[in-house]
Amino acid sequence: MSSESKGGKTQADKGMLMKVAGMIGPHLEKAGPYVAKAGELLEKAEPYVLAFFAYCQHIWSKLEPYHPMEFLPAIVGFVLVFFGGNFFTLCATFEAYRLVGYDKTKDALADLYHSYTVALEASKKDDKLDEDGDGVADVKQISKKQLVKRKVSVVAKAVDPEKVTEALTAIYAGLIAVVATLRVRFAACVTLGTTVGDIAHGFVDANLSPVLRELTPDDYKKWVGPGVKYGCKLFGISMAWTIQRMISAYHSSVRGAQLFARGVLHYAVRRGYLQSNAIDETGRFFNIFIFVFAFVGFWNQFMTGFSLPFPLNILLIPVRMAEFGMQVAVSMLG
Repeated sequence: MSSESKGGKTQADKGMLMKVAGMIGPHLEKAGPYVAKAGELLEKAEPYVLAFFAYCQHIWSKLEPYHPMEFLPAIVGFVLVFFGGNFFTLCATFEAYRLVGYDKTKDALADLYHSYTVALEASKKDDKLDEDGDGVADVKQISKKQLVKRKVSVVAKAVDPEKVTEALTAIYAGLIAVVATLRVRFAACVTLGTTVGDIAHGFVDANLSPVLRELTPDDYKKWVGPGVKYGCKLFGISMAWTIQRMISAYHSSVRGAQLFARGVLHYAVRRGYLQSNAIDETGRFFNIFIFVFAFVGFWNQFMTGFSLPFPLNILLIPVRMAEFGMQVAVSMLG
C-alpha cells in the first residue's frame, strides 16, 4: 500500500472521528450538569462510605481473636444445611458464579479499586492547584461545566484504561455466565413441568373433562377445555419446581455441611478436642461427618415442607427479598 493511500485512510479516519465527536459533543454538554451533580453526590457520600468500611474493619478486628474465618462460614453452612431449600435460586447463583467468575471478578474488583484510589488521589491534587497564584484554588474559579471537563481530563490521565476495561469485561462475563447457567437450569425445569402437564392432560381430559362439562353451566362450558389444559400445565410445572427445590435443598445441605464441618472441626482441632487428622477433607471422619450432617439437614427440610421457623423468617427477610428478586430476574431474562 502506498504512502498516499495510507495518508488517505488516515485522513478518512480523522474525518470519521471528527464527525463522531461532533455528534457526541452536544450530548456531553447537556449531560455536564448531571455529571456534576452526580459528582457532588458522590463527594458527599464518600465520607459515609469510608466511615462504614472503617466501622466494618473495626468490628472485624474485634472478632479476630474469636477466629471469624471459622465460625462465620460455619454459621452460613448451618443455615444452608437446614434451610437452603428456601433459597435455591440464590444457591444456584452463588455456585455458578463460584465456578465461572469468582476469581476473575475478585481480581477485577481489586483493579477497579486501585483505579479509583489513583483517580481520587489525582483529583485531590488537582483541587489544590493554584496556577494563577491568586491564593484561590483553580477549581473554585470555574463553572460547573468547566469543572466536569477538568475532572474528566484528570481521571483520564490518571487511570489505566486497559485495566478498567479488563475489569469491567471480567465482571460482565461472570454475570453473563451466571445468567446462562440459571436460564439453562430453570428452563429445563419448566420444560419438564410442561411435559408432565401434557401427559396428565391426556388422562384428565378423557376422564374428568366430560364430568366438568356436565356440571358447568352452558355459558361457561367453552372454558372447561382450556381450563383443564392450563391447569394440568400448572400442576406439572409446580411438581417440577418442587423436584427442583428438593434437588437444590440436597445440594445446599451438602455444601452447607462442608462449610460447617470446616469451621467447627478446625475449631475443635485448634482447641485440642480432636486430632489434626479430623480436618483432612479426604479423610474418612471428615466425609462421614459431612454425609451424616447433610442427611439430617435435608431430611429436616423435607419434613418441615421447606419452611423457615421464627425468628429466622424475620431475620432473613433481606435474603428472602434477594431470592425473590433473583427469581424474577431469571424469569424475565429467560
